[in-house]
Amino acid sequence: MTSEGSPVRWRASIGLAVGGGGPVSSIVESEHGSEGSAREWIEHKLPRTRFPAWIPAARRADGVELFGRVARGHVVSDRLLPTWESDAGVEVWHADRAGEGVHWRRCAAED
Repeated sequence: MTSEGSPVRWRASIGLAVGGGGPVSSIVESEHGSEGSAREWIEHKLPRTRFPAWIPAARRADGVELFGRVARGHVVSDRLLPTWESDAGVEVWHADRAGEGVHWRRCAAED
C-alpha cells in the first residue's frame, strides 16, 4: 500500500509527554499544505494550550510537558480508513513553549 498520487502534507500536532522518555500522546492535530503554515499554527496554538483537566497541577511538576511537532508526510488512501504517514528519513521540527512563544529545534527522522 502506497501513498502514490497523494500530495505532500505537513502535520502539525500538539502533544503531551510524560518524563524524558516516557509515553507521548497527541492532543490536537492539523494538516497543512506547507511547512510554514504548519509552523505558524504551532506558534499560535502551543503557547495558549492548557494541560488537559485530567492532569492535576501536582503531576505537571513530575515532567509532564506540552510540545509541538511538525512532520512531512502523505495521506494513504488505499486502505479501509485513510491514514497519514510520515515520510521516511525526513527530519521533523519540535517546538517547546518559551514564554508567549516557542523554541524550535530540528530533530532526526522518527520511525
